[in-house]
Amino acid sequence: MARVYFMDMREESNMNMLTLFDRLVDVAGGLGILRRRSPAAIKLHVGEAGNTNYVNPNYVRRLVELIGKAGGQAFLTDTTTLYAGRRYRADLHIEIAREHGFDFAPMIIADGLYGDDYVEIDNAKIASLIARIDTMFCVSHFKGHLNCGFGGALKNLGMGCSSKGGKLEMHSTSKPFIDESRCKQCPTCLEYCIHGAIKENENGVEIDQDACTGCAGCMAVCPEHAIRFAWDAASSDLQKGVARQAASAVKDKRVFYLNFLVNIAPNCDCFHTNAPMIAPDIGILASSDPVSVDQACYDMVKEPIDRLHPDVDPSEQLAYAERCGVGERKYEITGI
Repeated sequence: MARVYFMDMREESNMNMLTLFDRLVDVAGGLGILRRRSPAAIKLHVGEAGNTNYVNPNYVRRLVELIGKAGGQAFLTDTTTLYAGRRYRADLHIEIAREHGFDFAPMIIADGLYGDDYVEIDNAKIASLIARIDTMFCVSHFKGHLNCGFGGALKNLGMGCSSKGGKLEMHSTSKPFIDESRCKQCPTCLEYCIHGAIKENENGVEIDQDACTGCAGCMAVCPEHAIRFAWDAASSDLQKGVARQAASAVKDKRVFYLNFLVNIAPNCDCFHTNAPMIAPDIGILASSDPVSVDQACYDMVKEPIDRLHPDVDPSEQLAYAERCGVGERKYEITGI
C-alpha cells in the first residue's frame, strides 16, 4: 500500500507555509531521488495567459532551492500545447512562464520549438527531453477537468509530458486537416513537413492522411492557424490515453509527486479565464506514487468533482493507470 504525505493547510501552525512545505518534502523523502550534480526536471504547468490558478511559484522556487542544497541541479519544464494559445510554441511558452513568476530557474520546453521533438516509448510520443532524463519532480495543480473529471499528477504526466502528436492521439480520432477558409496558400507547412504528407493541390495544399505521422508540428508553424483537428475523443478513451502515456513518461525514472489541492478550479489551467472555485483550499499531498496521490486528492474533493461533470467517471484514469503498472489506488495518509 502506497504512502501519501499530507500538509493540511486548514490547521493552524507556528510555522509558515514554506517551512511546512520544506518539512513535507523532507518527511516524504522527495530529495532521495536525486543524484549529486545531476539534472532534475521539475515538470509543472505555468498557466495560460489570463489564468491565475496555477501552482504558486514561491513553492516551486523553494523546491528548486531544496534540490540545490541537496546537490542536484533543477530546471523547469513543460511541453507545448495542442490548442493555439500562447504556450503553443516554445519561445512564447517561456515568456508566459516568466510573466507568471517562474523566472528563478532555467525553463526548457521538453518537446522543442514546435512541439514535434519526441521519442516513441511503447507507442507513445513522449517529449524527447522527458524521455532522456531519469529524475523528475512532478508538481501538479489538482482541479476539475471537462473531459477527465479531474486533472492531477496523471494528467501532468500523460498529457503534459507528450509531444503535440501524443496530445493529438489522445484528443482526437483524426489527424490534422487544413481549413481552407483560413488557409492563405503560403508554402510554410509544405516546406516544414519532412514526411512529405503535405502536398500541393488546385486549391493550395492538402494533408495526405495516409502519409501523415500525426506529429502535429505543422499546426504550430502555420501562421494562419489553418491546420486543425477534431476534439472528438470520448472521456473514457481520453482517460485511458492519459494513463497509457503516463506509464510511458515515467518508465525507468525516479519521480516524486507533489499535488496542490489549492485554488481548486472547475477547469484546467489551460483556460485563459478564471471561474469560481469548487472547493476551499485543503493542502499539499506528496508521494512516490502518482495513482495514490491522485486517488487521495479525488477522495478529498469527490463530491464537488462528481457534481461538476456527472456524466464523467474520473476514476477510469485511476483504474487504468493501476492496470498499466503506474501505481496503486490503495494508500495510507500520513500527516506532517
